[in-house]
Order: sequence, then structure tokens, then C-alpha cells
Amino acid sequence: MAEKIKVNIAGMDYTLTSELDKTQIQQIAAYVDKKIKEVDNDKLTRENQLLLAALNITDEMYNLLIKHKKLKDEAKEPIEKYPRLRDDYQSLIMDYEKVKADFEKSKDDFMESMKKIDDLNSVINKIKQEIENKDKIIKSKDNNLKKLRENLQKLQDDNLDLNKKVKELEKDL
Repeated sequence: MAEKIKVNIAGMDYTLTSELDKTQIQQIAAYVDKKIKEVDNDKLTRENQLLLAALNITDEMYNLLIKHKKLKDEAKEPIEKYPRLRDDYQSLIMDYEKVKADFEKSKDDFMESMKKIDDLNSVINKIKQEIENKDKIIKSKDNNLKKLRENLQKLQDDNLDLNKKVKELEKDL
């Protein structure tokens, strides 16, 4: 619905009717007022000032149109390539998700392997401890066996000596 909006341009009040937002119309009017003040000169008639401001605004608009056309032309190729790039991007996302899932599985497998290794190391350490304990027992038994052999040897030697003495005594008897 068209709305009446009062604005002041170059010192004159105007009532404009527009369907645009009131704030937008006021900003446009302020811009036109600014452009007229930029060319305000006592040597120019009011009409010439308005014409010069209109030419400056038109020049800006024309330059913006040229810039817009140039940007539109520059954007044409990327816009045309967008569906392919989007498809490539989606493909990369899917590849990433697959690699991520593979990585997570590998990480889980690795962690499981590490747990098994830790468990095996624990078993190995227990076995090593048992071996060390058995080695100590064997060394102790070896020492005892050595002492027993030495004692046996001594007893055998003593026995031989006694047997010799007995034979001598028997002879004497």
C-alpha cells in the first residue's frame, strides 16, 4: 500500500508517495540532498545545480551498472560450474566421511591391539617373575645339592677310612 512520506531536499519540502519503506525513502532523499549540496555554487542557477547533481547521480549509477555487468560476467562461469563443484564437494564430503570412518575403525583396532599387548606384557611379566623365583629356588637347591655331594664325598671318604681301620683292626685281632 502506497504511503505518503515528507522529505526535505535542498531546503524544500516534498511529499512523496511510495510503497517503499519510509526509512529507505528518507535515506534516498538525504542522498539526493547531499549530492545537490556537493554542487552548490553561487555561480550556478538552481536548475543547473539540480541538473549537475542529477548528472553526478546518473554517472554513479551508470558506473555501478557497468561494475554490476562486469561482476555478473565474472560470476557467470563460477555460477555455471557451481552444480559440478557442489557435486565434487559432496563427493569429497563422502570420501572424507569414509576415510574418517576407516580411521576411527583403525584407531579402535589399534587401541584394542594395544590393550591386548598390555595384557600380554602383564602375563609376560608374571611369567618372568615366576621364572626368577624358580631360578632362585633352583640355585638354592643347586647349592644344597653341592653341599650334599660334598658331605657325601666326605662321608664316603670317612667311610673308606673307617673301613680301612676296621680291616686293620680285624687283622690285628
